[in-house]
Amino acid sequence: MIIGDTFLWLHLPKTGGTSMNQIFRQLAIPGIAIDPDGERCKHDSVALRQSQGSWRAGGRARFITARRLAAWLLSDWKHKRRHCGLPDLAFEPVRCGLYYSLRLGGVWVAADWWLRYFEVDATVTALRLESLVDDFNARLLPLLPATTPLLQAPPRLNAAPLQNDAEALFSPQDLAVMQAVNPLWSQWQSRLYGATAAQPS
Repeated sequence: MIIGDTFLWLHLPKTGGTSMNQIFRQLAIPGIAIDPDGERCKHDSVALRQSQGSWRAGGRARFITARRLAAWLLSDWKHKRRHCGLPDLAFEPVRCGLYYSLRLGGVWVAADWWLRYFEVDATVTALRLESLVDDFNARLLPLLPATTPLLQAPPRLNAAPLQNDAEALFSPQDLAVMQAVNPLWSQWQSRLYGATAAQPS
């Protein structure tokens, strides 16, 4: 999580979180707290963080970085195989819209779990990973000090290619199942990327 006086940013895994942290470290704006990259708390929800102490989100504007469902599922699966000691992690559940959750003890779960966990609704502003510079400058920059420069190009740390063509790796039937299993993410994606974004080709 990144916490400022007027905003907070929620770290949905595999949506450029390490890069987002680096952006704010480089900006070095006084009063902004950034969770350490290597600690599990960086993925805290507001509810979880508030349950652990006296901190309260209050009226801070809430932001989160978004990504297309198929690309997110593929990226998470690759990350688990490469970096989490799971080189033989099955791919078939990914085709069904599921990701392997270590947080929940090693079970396959619908990607919608994360949107419920973070309580993503119309009050949470999404920055699209694929358009991070434009969305950051248009939506988050106005809440930062007036002297904050425009974001030019974000660092891409701890990241594989964005896999903008990830949907091409799945059949239309796979995409339809993903959408059915994850109605929250599918609706969210349609709002962010357009009405046809969640439709299988």
